[in-house]
This record gives sequence, C-alpha cells and structure tokens, in this order.
Amino acid sequence: MLNKSVARRYAEAFFSIAQEQNKIDQFQQELEKLVQIIEETENLKEYLAHLLVPADEKKEIVAKIFTDQVSTTTLNFLNILIDKRRETYITAIALEYRDMADESRNIAKADLIAAQEVSEEDVKMLAEKLSASMGKTVQLKVSVDPSLLGGVKIRLGDQIIDGTVAKKLAMLKEQLKQVKIS
Repeated sequence: MLNKSVARRYAEAFFSIAQEQNKIDQFQQELEKLVQIIEETENLKEYLAHLLVPADEKKEIVAKIFTDQVSTTTLNFLNILIDKRRETYITAIALEYRDMADESRNIAKADLIAAQEVSEEDVKMLAEKLSASMGKTVQLKVSVDPSLLGGVKIRLGDQIIDGTVAKKLAMLKEQLKQVKIS
C-alpha cells in the first residue's frame, strides 16, 4: 500500500508537469520506454536499486543510456527519483501515470470475466453500451473463468456487474428459501 501511495505522489507531480507543458502523451510514452529499457537491460534494474551505489554514479549511467531517448524533463524526473532513492518505484509510477492520463482522456478500464470465449463483436458491443451509459470510453480486458458456469461479470473500478449463471442460481436459491409453503 505504501508503495502505491509513494508511486502515486510522484506520478501526480510528473503528470502536473506534463499538463503544464501539454505533453501528457509524450511523457507517458517516455516513461513506458524508461521502464521497458530498465526491465530489458541486464542487471540495470538491480544496479539502480542497489543502496551502495552512489546517486551520482547512477545518474551518470542513466544519462548515458537515456539522453538520446527521452526528453530532458523525463530525464530530470528520473534523476530526482535517484536523488530521493525512489528509482525502484519507476514501474509503479509509470502505471499510476498511465491511469491519470487515461482519466484525463475520459477512458475507463474494465475487466470482463466470462465463462467462455467472447466474440470480438460482442466485446465491442458491450464496450459501446457501457461507454454510452457511463459517458466515458470504456476499454474492456477480457478473461475467461470456466468456474462461472455461464454469463459474464464486469468489474469497473469498485463497481461489479454480475450476470453470471452462478450468481443467478444463488439469487434463486435465496428466493426459494424465502417462500413459505402452507
């Protein structure tokens, strides 16, 4: 939980700079590029996370790797993370930033959990209906869970729409318990 709140604070600060400079998309791409390179470069993640490596050395390495790949603002942001010993949070910061950027673009992410594969056109139709009812563009991430028996469950933020057979059977069971037989 602490990691998420730390990442959120740094992402908010960087996002506010992006808004001021009108470069939300550019900075999002650059953050994602930073994360990708750090993850893919052998031992770089461990090197940046190592507590005994001085911040100046880390900044030197980072400058060599990223100077031609990202803007000065993004590089300065990474240097601040290094100075504050928060470089290990870069992945979480990038995820938080992405969520903020999506929110600013009026995009909502939702999970669609189905008992079996759902066709592309059904997913598209469902996303359009959800978008119309929410007033936001809804992007669905589809997953399959055979334990649902049938139907779908949609998780949108803290809201759950449960249209599964298992849920309907549970509701029917409760209704039958309520019936009085004379």
